[in-house]
Amino acid sequence: MWVAETDFPHVFSPFALGELTLRNRLVALPAGTSLVTDGVPDHGDLEHVERLASGGVGLIVGGATVVHPTTTLRSRKLIEAYNDAIVPATAEKVAAAHRHGARYVTQLVHLGREFIGGESDSAPVAPSPIKTVRDAYPPHELTVGEIDDVVEGWRSSAANLVAAGVDGIEVHAAHGYLVAQFMSPLTNRRTDEFGGTFENRMRFTHLVLDAISSEMAAGTVLGVRLSGEEEIPGGMGIDDCVEIARDIADRGDVAYFSVTHGTRGKYVKDSTGPDAVAVPSASRVRAATGVPTLVGQRIRDVATAEHVVKNGHADLVGMARALIADPQLPTKSREGRLREIRGCLGVNQDCRAFDPHLHCAVNAEIGRPRHPNAGSVAERTKTVYVVGGGPAGLEAARVAAERGHRVSLFEAAPELGGSVRIAASAPHRSTLIDIVDYLGNEMRRLGVDVNLAAPIALDDFQEIRHVADHVVVATGSRPADLPSELTGRTVFTVDQAVMGGMSDDAETVVVFDDGDGFWPAYNAAEAVARNGRRVHFATSLSALASRIPAESVGPLVERLRAAGVHCHLGQRLADVDGVLTLESALTGGRLALPDAAVVWHQPRLPQTPFGPLAGSAAGLSVIGDCVSPRRIGHAISEGYRVGIEL
Repeated sequence: MWVAETDFPHVFSPFALGELTLRNRLVALPAGTSLVTDGVPDHGDLEHVERLASGGVGLIVGGATVVHPTTTLRSRKLIEAYNDAIVPATAEKVAAAHRHGARYVTQLVHLGREFIGGESDSAPVAPSPIKTVRDAYPPHELTVGEIDDVVEGWRSSAANLVAAGVDGIEVHAAHGYLVAQFMSPLTNRRTDEFGGTFENRMRFTHLVLDAISSEMAAGTVLGVRLSGEEEIPGGMGIDDCVEIARDIADRGDVAYFSVTHGTRGKYVKDSTGPDAVAVPSASRVRAATGVPTLVGQRIRDVATAEHVVKNGHADLVGMARALIADPQLPTKSREGRLREIRGCLGVNQDCRAFDPHLHCAVNAEIGRPRHPNAGSVAERTKTVYVVGGGPAGLEAARVAAERGHRVSLFEAAPELGGSVRIAASAPHRSTLIDIVDYLGNEMRRLGVDVNLAAPIALDDFQEIRHVADHVVVATGSRPADLPSELTGRTVFTVDQAVMGGMSDDAETVVVFDDGDGFWPAYNAAEAVARNGRRVHFATSLSALASRIPAESVGPLVERLRAAGVHCHLGQRLADVDGVLTLESALTGGRLALPDAAVVWHQPRLPQTPFGPLAGSAAGLSVIGDCVSPRRIGHAISEGYRVGIEL
């Protein structure tokens, strides 16, 4: 029996949504997993729902469910609601949610002119043939007959979901997808009954809602998701959203509004933006319509959710990535175990890559089959030594200790975190330290013997090999060596630039990224520019931020522009008659920078103080950056794999 808790009484109070009673106000927002085969969710998708429901949310909204063949990807990695084969699989997900006390709603969508980065065997379609900047092809303008066929897709999709026993259906009318394309004057230039006036632009929305309502079963709920701000030039804003919400509310059959911000490429906010950005918009929609309102978007903890509900901004609070990072977040929050929550970093690296489906940088269980050892204690307690206190070593220590092993960890630095601690010192990247804080707290909770400022020399390593049942080497990485053309110049690493260790007072600084394309050099450029220096950012690559997650590139480029950073692509550093020069690899053009200091970056090198080690040797595991310097997600997944198999 769930009861209100002292710390978060509003969030953990029941809520009547239509004829449904939700056990609390927390909602798992729609986030497709791509754990789908031929348009039908597979067992991994079911496991994901089970994790969310058992973690304590009141409502789960299943995402990435399309309504018509014209919005199906060639990979068929989106769930196809119009396909009768989805009924049994969806019924299993509903049963899993109910088994753990949660309710389950499915979100339906037609992407219209958007294809979310995947190819389709169908032409994109839209109310008007206006091309999106995100895709290569202009859409086909839907005829009235084709509109009728798409609406029928919504109806048949709803019928399948009702047959599967869902508790409700949500219409995705946000993020610039087809329903929103009809509503917006920016994307709807029609002159027939579906365009022009507000009433005509809303006609498609009402046909969709009518079609779904005709199939709804007693006791189920109908919701609509809206963008309070589309965040694009000429796009719809909060005044438009309120007008649309009032129009829909007048129907009397919609049980809730889900309010978000943005369009495709903008709605998944990274760590550089503010938290809870859509709350003011949700508050206005709620006040204007009197309809229960759900708000999400970069809400990462229950304390924020409590503030939102307590102050009447929304009735329900949704999370997506926070619940991927830790599906147990609701239960841990309710029980006061806040230090045990694995926080979302907002880096969008694994959860948005879909390679080939959903993963998470900080939670290695997401997107992978449940390991047979998960949740169990090892039959024999082992003595485990972990050398290195970065994310790989910490995760290995955490999981091994959870399995009941005696774990000792040795870190050469006076603090845990490794290179993550440096990255977290960069502008707009402070949330990265959350994974270090979480893992450090877990060391204390699980009784791991942590030794800081404790470098392990080769003779120490040879000794512990004989003492321990298993040794995990996770000694991390170091900055790459300087190229010969920079010898004798004033040169700093990106680590020094980010940590404020540049001793030179040169007014002009060249930050040179030699083939990485990821965050380190960009972090350095922002940090140096923040200190008032003139910054030239140059890279040997042919594109800016080529390996940074797509949803972070726009905000990053805008910040660089605002800071006055000059960007140069396809460059090499050269010494021309003793003068530091940027030389274009494409045109041969040169830019002399005689008085500039240099911040130089190339992908980091493995740090292997014990010489070459075979990671598969008996009683020894070598993981993380000391194997190959990569991302947080690689370190965490390797640490988890070692720990769970001990």
